[in-house]
Amino acid sequence: MDSFLPVTAQDYKSVLDCKSKIIKTRLGDVECAIYGEGPAILAVHGGGAGGFLSGLAMSECFIKNGFQIIAPSRPGYFRTSLERGVTLEQQADLLIALLDALKIDSIAVLGASAGGPPSYLMAHYYPKRVSALIEIDSCSLHYTKGQEITKLQQKIFLSQPGLWLTNFFAKYFPTATVKSFLKAESTLGKHELKQRVKNIVKDPVKLAFIQTFTKIMSQYSLQKEGTLNDLDRLFEIDKLTLDKIICPTLIIHGDADFDVPLSNAEYAHKSIKGSELKIISKGSHLGFWVSDDAENVQKESVEWLRDHIGK
Repeated sequence: MDSFLPVTAQDYKSVLDCKSKIIKTRLGDVECAIYGEGPAILAVHGGGAGGFLSGLAMSECFIKNGFQIIAPSRPGYFRTSLERGVTLEQQADLLIALLDALKIDSIAVLGASAGGPPSYLMAHYYPKRVSALIEIDSCSLHYTKGQEITKLQQKIFLSQPGLWLTNFFAKYFPTATVKSFLKAESTLGKHELKQRVKNIVKDPVKLAFIQTFTKIMSQYSLQKEGTLNDLDRLFEIDKLTLDKIICPTLIIHGDADFDVPLSNAEYAHKSIKGSELKIISKGSHLGFWVSDDAENVQKESVEWLRDHIGK
């Protein structure tokens, strides 16, 4: 069995230096970064902290362990125009067009959060093109958080000045930033929250992920259109139709995720025949990367993918 190499703090920090290129597809230009060596994974990033940089950051454990990551910027993020895919179905079509341009017949797909719907739909509408599917805290049901956000949260998370300030605090006042993040995106109780914040701040790898994440978020002007479009599209979802997904599917979700509740994972697991559900105990929306069990969950995910694509 192949060994597992854990992600280091420098791995996450190095993401910020990665470069992208424009891929011309039959449906228009798509910004994309390709890093790593080995079997390819298409990494479909979430909302807010998006673009190819987010796709690379969320996939570091796979890059480190012998996989190549293809990380596109979804429509409205960085250099991929929103015109390339306003609806979730159009975004799924665009991902297939990207594979066509790269001459890839079938590929493993990794989706997270708001990247869940287009990656789920890609596997649903184009079942022969997806060899395996991993979803991390992904949306599959009606999403209302965009309509419930307070004016203060809008000023912090949906504005360039607010996100610049968040990035500044993440660098110089990490404890306050981590606490703010976890309060916003988890259901952890007061004692659990305090302990989790302490654990993250003293762990250089988990802290590096948060700081990388906030740095990507701070480039809000490059992803505003995509972020706002995501909120509108996710609100329109009742529940995704997933019954035509036939590939091996691993659904990972934290049971303390406030942003995208666990019910999203439970619905997808019930809808996709033969799928596996991995619940991260006390995992927040970023639990795959910063929960107390993050390294073990990442190792299990890498081993699962190795088993299912014959590496």
